[in-house]
Amino acid sequence: MAVSPEAHAAPDLAGRLEEVVHVIQEFAALRFDARATVGRAGDIVDAVAAGVNSLGEELEATYREIEDRIAERTAELAIATRELRRRALHDDLTGLANRAAFWERFAHGLNGAGPRGSDVAVLFLDVDDFKTVNDTLGHAAGDQLLVEMARRLTDELRAGDVAARVGGDEFLVLLDEIPTAEAALAVAHRVHDRLRAPYDLGPHRRTTTTSIGVAVGSDALTTPDAIVAAADAAMYDAKRSGRGTCVLYSRERHGEPMFVDGGASRPSLPA
Repeated sequence: MAVSPEAHAAPDLAGRLEEVVHVIQEFAALRFDARATVGRAGDIVDAVAAGVNSLGEELEATYREIEDRIAERTAELAIATRELRRRALHDDLTGLANRAAFWERFAHGLNGAGPRGSDVAVLFLDVDDFKTVNDTLGHAAGDQLLVEMARRLTDELRAGDVAARVGGDEFLVLLDEIPTAEAALAVAHRVHDRLRAPYDLGPHRRTTTTSIGVAVGSDALTTPDAIVAAADAAMYDAKRSGRGTCVLYSRERHGEPMFVDGGASRPSLPA
């Protein structure tokens, strides 16, 4: 018995429609490279297949664009996050560590320094007559002086040391793995000599000195608070002794270090 053309067409039509449905399912699964076969008949199924293929191309292009935008935003977010962290831990003017970063690094270093922290030392630096620079040359010159001092200070330190700006004209230095108090004092003298060299501040050439207090971790100084307070007391002693000097803390000379809320408690310093 002869089979009509319509009987042959029915299974073919079903298969073609099934292929179109399969392609749409692939799109739903985000596989946009799937394509339906477009035959030569030019019938409604071919038209649907062509439309589905066109939709797939548009979906693929849109999806790639979204992926690119997400990647771009993710990169921007990573940069912004790094910048926020940098600002949270660094002084905007000098680029040195700020107070928070210094205390974080100090606590970490002291924990790894052994039971007494005897290989950790702190230098507390205060610029002498800094107010005079601001008053006579202007705040821009004062900022320039601080930036240059920070650069020189960093140049004199080792890779494992940390320098921080913790006040207008105050700096802290953490010396890690320092063998003796004498070695820490020698670093302070070297830093002092480097900072004493003349500065070119615009058209002006200016020389300034720095008072530096030095404290080393010991049986009596076992916490960051205590060591920084001791260095602060020694620095204040350097100020009273005529400025431009380096003083090593000793309990016999300076008494017990006084500190409040992570910072030293001391009388107001001369400018």
